[in-house]
Amino acid sequence: MKSLLVCAAFIAVAISAFAQPPALTQLFAFYCTPNYETCPNGFQPGPGPIQLADGNLYGATAYSASGNGGGTVWQANLSGDVNTLYNFAPNGSGQYPNGEVPANGLVAGADGNLYGVTALGGANDDGVFYRLTTGGTQQVLYSFCSLSGCPDLALPVVLGGDGNFYGITPEFVFQLTPEGVWSQFYNFHLPSSEGILLIAGTDGNLYGIGASFEPKVRESIFRLTTGGVYTTVHTFAKNDGATVLTQSSNGTLYGVFGGLKSGIFQISTAGKYKVLQKTPEGAYPPTLLVEGSDGNLYGLINNTQKANYPGAVFAISPKGKTIFSEELNCDTVGCEPESLIEASDGNFYGLTPVGGTVEPGDIQNGTIFKVATGLKER
Repeated sequence: MKSLLVCAAFIAVAISAFAQPPALTQLFAFYCTPNYETCPNGFQPGPGPIQLADGNLYGATAYSASGNGGGTVWQANLSGDVNTLYNFAPNGSGQYPNGEVPANGLVAGADGNLYGVTALGGANDDGVFYRLTTGGTQQVLYSFCSLSGCPDLALPVVLGGDGNFYGITPEFVFQLTPEGVWSQFYNFHLPSSEGILLIAGTDGNLYGIGASFEPKVRESIFRLTTGGVYTTVHTFAKNDGATVLTQSSNGTLYGVFGGLKSGIFQISTAGKYKVLQKTPEGAYPPTLLVEGSDGNLYGLINNTQKANYPGAVFAISPKGKTIFSEELNCDTVGCEPESLIEASDGNFYGLTPVGGTVEPGDIQNGTIFKVATGLKER
């Protein structure tokens, strides 16, 4: 059943080349046989998808083919053929020295390999930072919680313009080299401020969201160069902040603001702030934004706190006009979408952790879905 709230927030209007909303289909369904006896490619996909130069999509599942623990990294072509690239398996003692539950990020490295973070496993059972080749060879580069007091927590990382990986904690931004050397990179000087969100900018810099508590509580968007230079790009009004952030190819920042009201904003390279679209009262704000090669913004709406709400995919123009908005369906394409990317064929691909069309008797456990926008191949 269509959600009146979402329809109110993103009314489909034909203002672009789309005569009707693009087709939303299931590319692949992750499933388990009855009683979770086996799950051929793992289940509950999370990090990803990302696309490498070979044209394939890559992602991870929280659980493995055995139906518990572990997790997998999978590879898929754009036709929906999926194979398990790596299975996080226990050793003879039931431990996971190579990592367990790869739910904390999957990143394409500058060397063409995959890099990821697991939530558990490793030498301290607090997760690992690992490298995985497209041939399926995995190497643990760093075991988290190796430092006294465990400041080096297993958290998602992004690739900086210098080829190193960066992540954020409330206290600081940390760096991991491709060889696995961990270091504290930038300190937020608590207790007056803290870090909240970090993304990799298209210009090679890092961008994120931080909060300052003195003299008043304010959230800001910051830029952090890989040389360690910190600059405040925009400070939100009291009680406002950002929950989503992305950067376009021309350097413009887009995101979702929240507080007493919510919506989508834009910040120019000169620092000019503009609200593109407000979220109507009672509607769900977007949970993800990404720029398409056509210059439009594509994104997801997801509210896991709302029972029976499947989530939606949408697109708006740079001026804030809605191009389309389509809800997902748990039984046909999966639901509660978590990610979305544009692939080299001009279509968009995303992941859901639940739902999907499976054979009778099998247990549905997430999908890779496709949004066929009809954009020309780049």
